[in-house]
Parts: sequence; C-alpha cells; structure tokens
Amino acid sequence: MKGVSVVVITLNEERHLAHILGDLERQTAKEFEVIVVDSRSTDSTVAVARSFLGRLPLRIVEMSRRGTSLGRNTGAAQARYERLLFLDADTRLDPGFLEEAVEELDSRHIQIGGVYMRSSGSSLPVVLGILAFNAGLCFGQYLFPMATGACLFSTRTVHGEIGGFDESIVLCEDCDYVRRASKTKTQKIRFGMLRKHFYYHPRRLEQDGLLRTGWTYLRANLHRLFLGELYGNPYLYRFAHYDTSAKGIESDV
Repeated sequence: MKGVSVVVITLNEERHLAHILGDLERQTAKEFEVIVVDSRSTDSTVAVARSFLGRLPLRIVEMSRRGTSLGRNTGAAQARYERLLFLDADTRLDPGFLEEAVEELDSRHIQIGGVYMRSSGSSLPVVLGILAFNAGLCFGQYLFPMATGACLFSTRTVHGEIGGFDESIVLCEDCDYVRRASKTKTQKIRFGMLRKHFYYHPRRLEQDGLLRTGWTYLRANLHRLFLGELYGNPYLYRFAHYDTSAKGIESDV
C-alpha cells in the first residue's frame, strides 16, 4: 500500500479525538502518518493528541489562527506522502479502512476520493437523512461533484495545483475543492466516490435538527449551482457550538 498523510483538524475536540486516533492506531495499513492540526483549542485537545505520541507516527501543529480550510491547508503543507486524507476529529473508521480505500483509489485511478457517511446508533430520521445525503453524493459525482471534507482523499499534486482549500469560503468549502479538482486540466486527475464509508457523528443533525440542517445545505448547493460559491456566511451557518454532553458514536464501531 502506498503511504498516506492523514490530516486531522481539531477545535475543542477533547471528547472525540482519542476515538479517531485509536481507530488509526488499529488500522491494518501501517504506512501512514497522522498530522493533528489544532485551531487554538481551549480544552485539553492538544494534551489528548500528545498522549498518542509514540503510539502513532504523529505530529501536532498548533495554529495561531482558527479556520477549517486553513487547518487542512496547513496539514497538507506538512505532509510527507503524496496521498492525503483529510479527517474531522469526530469521525470514526473501521480497521481496514485505509488499506481498502487506497486499493480502490489505485485500482480505479482516482486521485480525489469522496467517502459515503454512515451513523451508528442514530435515530431513524437521522439515518434516512444520511442515506438521502449519500444519494446526492452518488448522483452528483457525474454532473456536479460534491463531497464532505470530514473524510476526503486527495493528493499533494492536486492540492497544490488547485491552490488547496479556499480559505475565504465558510460553507461548502469541501464541495468547492472537489469541483475545482474535477475541472483541472491535468488529465490524470479524476474525482469519484469510493465504495467505502466512514462513521459520521450526528451531533449537528441532533442539535440543529435534521430538517433545518438539510434545508441549509440544500439552499447552499442550489446557490452554488446557479450563483456560484458561497463567500462570507449568507445562511448564518454556525460552527463549533456543539453541546459537549451530546451523545454520539463514542464506542468502538
């Protein structure tokens, strides 16, 4: 298996970070590195990351400014390997995820790979909402590529060619990323959805509501389709407001 640089962005994720780092520690693939990029957390997130030093090929980057796209770009700039995997800190992965995903990326000649979502232990409405979102990702890959940056494969070559994530975009910056990557003039670059899934933490759906969150993303992507990318925050999308006691996929998956 080719090596992978795994970039995990964090902001006050002390309750979740150990779970994804533990999942990475248990991967059947061994040729990878982990870069935790922290956006000035005010809790013990960095301390949790440091507890995995010696257990994982891990580096920790503490930024002076906050920003989702800034964090991903910062991590990509530190990467040793050509293959990149961007993860949010509250995602979960099966033990064979890295090995199987890279095999599929190589066999299908995909350089930018989206991953479908799955939720463990969620209510039926949330499960149905995630299935609907996955269906949109599946059909959209052929006409209007979209993906979730919570689990997204890329390469250093593509990342550099398109200038990384656009740090001026607040909402759907991940969809903008794959759209630009899919239109690059380099013929070898190809976007596709992998036949894999990651475990998505449903805290936003549970706290903001399934319908409200779905409507926000529907409006955002209609805006993107007909008017262009979302600069600023026209739909007043909130970030980092989660209840720290919110339940989610805490146990092993």
